[in-house]
Amino acid sequence: MENETTETSTSGCGSLILEMGVLSRLTGDSRYEAAALRALRKLWSMRSSLNLVGTTLDVLTGKWIEYSSGIGAGVDSFYEYLIKAYILFGSDEYWDMFHSAYLAVQKYFRHGPWYHEADMRTGEATHWQLTSLQAFWPGLQTLLGDVAAANLSHREFYNVWQRFGVLPERYLLDYGVLHPTEKYYPLRPEFAESTFYLYQATKDPWYLEVGETIIGSLNYYTKVDGGFASVRDVSTMKLEDHQHSFFLSETCKYLFLLYDDSFLRNQNYIFTTEGHPLPVRSTWHAKFPATHVLSNWTFVKDENQPIRVSALSSQVCPETVFRKSIGSPWESACHVPDVYASHRCRTDDDCGTEAVTCKKRTCSMAGYCGLWLVIY
Repeated sequence: MENETTETSTSGCGSLILEMGVLSRLTGDSRYEAAALRALRKLWSMRSSLNLVGTTLDVLTGKWIEYSSGIGAGVDSFYEYLIKAYILFGSDEYWDMFHSAYLAVQKYFRHGPWYHEADMRTGEATHWQLTSLQAFWPGLQTLLGDVAAANLSHREFYNVWQRFGVLPERYLLDYGVLHPTEKYYPLRPEFAESTFYLYQATKDPWYLEVGETIIGSLNYYTKVDGGFASVRDVSTMKLEDHQHSFFLSETCKYLFLLYDDSFLRNQNYIFTTEGHPLPVRSTWHAKFPATHVLSNWTFVKDENQPIRVSALSSQVCPETVFRKSIGSPWESACHVPDVYASHRCRTDDDCGTEAVTCKKRTCSMAGYCGLWLVIY
C-alpha cells in the first residue's frame, strides 16, 4: 500500500500461525494457515548458519535490516509460536524449527540465568541488557519441561522487580543501572505469565508470594481512579495517562489464573501471545512422536491425549519439600535466603542457597545473587 513501511519485525510476521491455523480448521478454508505458514517458512529460511534470526526485515527485499537479536522485543513471539504451533497442530515441522532455534538461543544468548542479545551472524554479544519482554522466556521453558532453568531466570527477573518496585523496560546488566531513556513500565504481562506457568508446573507456593508482590505493586504504584496507569519512569514512579489493552487481556488474566485455575480444569488450552485461550483438540493435530514430545504444556490430564515427556530438558524440577512456621511465609526445604532482602551483593558470601536446585547462589556481574552457569 502507498506510504506504508516495508519494514516489519520477526515476531510480527512470524506470529500468525496459531490464529490462522485455527481459523482454517474452523472454516475449512486452508488459505489462512497456508499464508501464515508461508511467512513462517520464509523467516526460517533466512536464519543464519547458527540457527539465529534477526529482529527486523524488509518484506519486499526479503533481507534483514537488524542483525542483532535476542529473545525480547521484535522476536519474542516467533519462538513462542513455534512451540505452541507444535502443541496445537502436531506437525513435526514446527518442532524441528523450534528445537533448532531453542538450542541456538541457549548457546548464544544465555549467560547464566540472564539472556543478552547477539549478532545472528556471529553469535557475538551486542547488548548486555534485561528487557521486560524477555520475561516470557521462563514460561516458554516451563511449557517444554525445562523447569529448573526457567526458575533460575524467573528469580533474576524477580530480583530486578524487587529493586525497582516493577519491571523496567530495559536494565543494563553490564552497569547494573536503568537504560537512560527506556525507564518505563507499561503494565506488561510477561513476568506474571511466567509466574503462572511455573506455579502450575511446580505448585511451589513461593510463586504465589511472587504474584502477591506483583499485585501489591500494581495497586500501590499504578492504580488510579479510571483503572491502572503505565509508569513513565520507574525511578520516580511518575505515571502517564495510558493503559494498554494487554493489561486486561494478559496481565490481569494470568494473575487471576495464578490463584484460580478452575477455568482450565475441564479442557486443555494454550494461550496466544495476547493471552487468548485456544482449546487443544485431538482432531486438530496428529499424534506426538514418542521421541520428542513435551511435558508441562497443559495443566490437566486428558485420558484421550497421549502422555507427553520432555525431550529437550535434562533438568527437571525435583520433588520439593516445604516447611512453614506460624506467621512466616512458605519456603522450600533447602532454601537459605540471601543476606539482603534486595538480593544485592558485593561478594558470594552475601548470597544464600537456591530453593529449587539446592545450589549455592553467587554474586552476579550486575551485583545480584543468583545461579551463574559457565557456557562453553
